[in-house]
Amino acid sequence: MPTLVRRVTVTILCDNSVARPGVVAEHGLSLHVDAGGRAFVFDTGASGVFVGNAAHLGLDLSRAAAVVLSHGHYDHTGGLAALLSAWGGREVIGHPEVLAAKFSRQRSRPARVIGSPQSRRRLSRLGATFKLSAQPQEIAPGVVTTGVIPRTTDFEHIPSHFAVRRGRNLARDSFDDEQAVVARTRRGLVVIVGCAHRGLINTVRCAIELTGDGRVRAVIGGTHLAAAEPPQVERTIEEMRALGVDRLVACHCTGFGPAAELRSAFGESFSPGGVGVTFRL
Repeated sequence: MPTLVRRVTVTILCDNSVARPGVVAEHGLSLHVDAGGRAFVFDTGASGVFVGNAAHLGLDLSRAAAVVLSHGHYDHTGGLAALLSAWGGREVIGHPEVLAAKFSRQRSRPARVIGSPQSRRRLSRLGATFKLSAQPQEIAPGVVTTGVIPRTTDFEHIPSHFAVRRGRNLARDSFDDEQAVVARTRRGLVVIVGCAHRGLINTVRCAIELTGDGRVRAVIGGTHLAAAEPPQVERTIEEMRALGVDRLVACHCTGFGPAAELRSAFGESFSPGGVGVTFRL
């Protein structure tokens, strides 16, 4: 991956909170990414609110030729139909199982559907063309997906209540479909994550291994630390420091408590995100 991206600009279109007037929040994540003049959408939130937010922010989604889906949960895939309906066909990049049936299982309760609300067939009818692979895929020069993220840490855990359909049965979800996006800039890597179900540190390590660049300019997205035990949050902070992460934007599924700890640890280098914020990296 020798190509360097001159500049990466990331605008939050959907998040759990807002950072400026006139935009709408929901439980979900969607980012508009411009990497060296090539634009794409990373995740689409739970509904179509990100489309209206983009219009309010003056971003032309018709220029975004591709959509990258980080994983198959509804709060990251639910708005794809709205984008296709508003702007026509798009290339959809992700893992082959990104539209698999996913569930949340709680004791004494029926399994709750938490996967994509639209089927591949319906999305194809709306103009989606799918480019799905478990291996890294190039989005633009200097910008790639990670492919399946190896799990190498001993402290990052996937909660047992997440499930995926395997044939007629439900199995514990290992989130093989979760991928991140990595852009290599002159100042280091920009790592864009959806929920980091396979571990935030695992994801950053994967980006470094994939590119051969150990400088981490920024990590942006959901960290799934909201339900993490304090030792995991503490180890995450230690490892992020050891990896030399220059800037951290931890939003969506990070949680208020972990966000406060991250802010305390990283100071002005930390941001909680919010709809309407733009980062130029």
